[in-house]
Amino acid sequence: MVKFLLPLSEYNRIYQVTHGVLQGVPDATAEKACLFFAAVGGYVLNQRYNIGARIVGGAFCFCLGEGGGEVATFGKLEDGQLVSGLDAFHMWLQTDTHIIDFMAPIYREAFADHPRSANLPRKMMQRRLDEEASDLDALVHTGDFRFYPDPALTDELLDGFLAKPFNGDLIKIAMAWYGKRRARQVPTFAMQDEKGRVARLSLAASVATGSW
Repeated sequence: MVKFLLPLSEYNRIYQVTHGVLQGVPDATAEKACLFFAAVGGYVLNQRYNIGARIVGGAFCFCLGEGGGEVATFGKLEDGQLVSGLDAFHMWLQTDTHIIDFMAPIYREAFADHPRSANLPRKMMQRRLDEEASDLDALVHTGDFRFYPDPALTDELLDGFLAKPFNGDLIKIAMAWYGKRRARQVPTFAMQDEKGRVARLSLAASVATGSW
């Protein structure tokens, strides 16, 4: 099984375009927009790469430091179990072989409530499924991960997201800005709202400099 489906430069391109669109949306908070990152990433992988990728939602755990006990989570504890809900979840992409999260370069901001997050390096999250930790106790090395998909929650969140025409418009903008896979990425793009106001989008300045 190959280690990565995408080279770092192409992963960063998808991340930067997606984040760049969000930066042009008033009141949007990129580190809370996991569904948008997954949606745009999924469209690019399926339409530009012919890589079958599906959006998955649920609880997600990620180890921030060595030795265990430094685990950040998207989810909530109920009766000693990590679960997800409408108020506590994460969204990512899965292929037949990999889990991919295009929001990973801003985990530092997403996990801001965790004391170890401030120095978290910016890296891509593109891991083979067989690298997943066996359970929560196995999350002991930086970058170890475990996920708990919730199909019903995934469907509910996706249905709500796609029911809003604005979200569909943003995805179209991201895809138009991304352009063709092998074309040079345009660094800026114009986005016009329903009142005719034009916002100039720029690629996100932050990039992943390695991989987990």
